[in-house]
Amino acid sequence: MFWKDDQGKVFGDFDQLNSWLQSRKQTLVCATNGGIYEENLRPLGLYVEEGHVLRRLNSRKNAYGNFYLEPKGVFLVQDQQAQILDIETFQASPLELLSSVRFATQSGPMLIQHGNINPQFSLQSVNLLIRNAVCIRSSHEVVLALSGTPVSFYEFARFLRDKLACTDALHLDSKVSRLFPVAGPLFAPAFGVIIAVTRPIGR
Repeated sequence: MFWKDDQGKVFGDFDQLNSWLQSRKQTLVCATNGGIYEENLRPLGLYVEEGHVLRRLNSRKNAYGNFYLEPKGVFLVQDQQAQILDIETFQASPLELLSSVRFATQSGPMLIQHGNINPQFSLQSVNLLIRNAVCIRSSHEVVLALSGTPVSFYEFARFLRDKLACTDALHLDSKVSRLFPVAGPLFAPAFGVIIAVTRPIGR
């Protein structure tokens, strides 16, 4: 996960991140914006990068916006596995979890939990937007997904579960959602955290 460069400047988009990576002999393979953020591009909730907690868990309830729809969740990457946990589960043993976490980002709502679609979602919903998500197929297999057309939460969750076999999924954002290398609009707003897959140049 990436947020700022060595000078403290927010990357904001995939081109800036890729240029920075290439100066370090790395290249971007796949990436998506990694969670809801504030106007100043700060993550709205927990953010951990290379084992350092840069933003604390946001446990606020009864607030406006997708981020606060229940259950909120955290996507965690540890040395040997990845997982998505709801906030209550995370808060039950935060120190133990954070001690082994390399990367983490908080967002909401959870789309799928233990194979079950979030019961708050409705098949009849007319709240249709381009959305992106991270989902887990196994502890060693993560999917970064972007809807190709505007969809409801329920439609997106059902696709991730039934077509991609995801057992847990976390909504990352709507409207501004992007996926690299899929083409997007020429002019798009900057975003905060980026979840990325990278590899050394030449491999």
